[in-house]
Amino acid sequence: MQLIVVILLILAVLLVIFTLQNAMDITLNIFFWEIKDAPLVLVLLSCIFLGYLIAAFYFYPRLWKIKRDYKQMVKFNSELKELQQMHEPQKSEEVTDPEGIELDDEDDADDSFFKD
Repeated sequence: MQLIVVILLILAVLLVIFTLQNAMDITLNIFFWEIKDAPLVLVLLSCIFLGYLIAAFYFYPRLWKIKRDYKQMVKFNSELKELQQMHEPQKSEEVTDPEGIELDDEDDADDSFFKD
């Protein structure tokens, strides 16, 4: 939580520096309108904000659809696992060697290298 506060303070300081460096007035022409003496920083920040809003309105419906599809897939996956467990035969608890060959060490008394 403290990291977020520090990041927000740094961004606020950068915004103040940006505002002070771009304090000039400009004339803005939009189609048939002419806006005189508009602060450059206000125009830039409003364009950034407008771009964010357009992107948000475009991508949020897609994001909601992807989240809904993800939840459906998770539910479907859990149902498939339940079905698999129901239809899967019970496995025995017997431990076998990975190669399928049993290695018997019953004859430990014989210390010879080759067991006859």
